[in-house]
Amino acid sequence: MYLEIYLYPVPEENKEQFLKINREAERIYKEYGALESDTYTATSIQPGYGCLGMISSVELRENEILMMEINRYHHKEHHSQVLEKVDNDEQIEKLYNQVVKVIDLSRTVRGEFEFL
Repeated sequence: MYLEIYLYPVPEENKEQFLKINREAERIYKEYGALESDTYTATSIQPGYGCLGMISSVELRENEILMMEINRYHHKEHHSQVLEKVDNDEQIEKLYNQVVKVIDLSRTVRGEFEFL
């Protein structure tokens, strides 16, 4: 299994617009073969159980919330195949242009993870 994870700082007043954009992007990712593509709203990001909280991973400004997107693939090669198709989709470019008006993408944290 291969995961692509994003942590987004989202202004509270833009949450619904961000979700609308992300839901459409999720549909496109799945259309091109992603196993799953889901967006979540954080319910707890504070430290606990001796661990740092996710609050330390993303700088949240006043009136921002943390959202997370998880895209799941069979393996790294499958991820590359799907992204090649997604990156060539005209609708994705339009969605990207919309999302950069709703959030500061430069503050988004991204990572890829492989199941061992």
